Amino acid sequence: MIELIRPGATHGDFAHPGWCDAHFCGQSNPLPCHLSTPRRAGGGRPGDVMITAQLSCLIDEPLGEAPVSIEVVVRDPVTGKAGRFLLDREIAGRFRDSLDELLPMAD
Repeated sequence: MIELIRPGATHGDFAHPGWCDAHFCGQSNPLPCHLSTPRRAGGGRPGDVMITAQLSCLIDEPLGEAPVSIEVVVRDPVTGKAGRFLLDREIAGRFRDSLDELLPMAD
């Protein structure tokens, strides 16, 4: 199941891309970024890996010029440690294609 996550709002005095969610905008570290509403997969059962994904681009770069990435966070259910990855459009597409190839083999 993939679900949307919504916390409390923060706002800034700058232009936002259409996908930016004011509830998350600027809450990234170490640099403030525009962030979309995150999507979460997993975590429904004890021991599930939790994967969160959302669009991200730097706030201080001009809209339309700032590269947009998909920020993916994978949290280990045992250790609680997380890996954070920024995927550009090309890599994200190749990753999706790889999943499309692998998923049918898992049946």
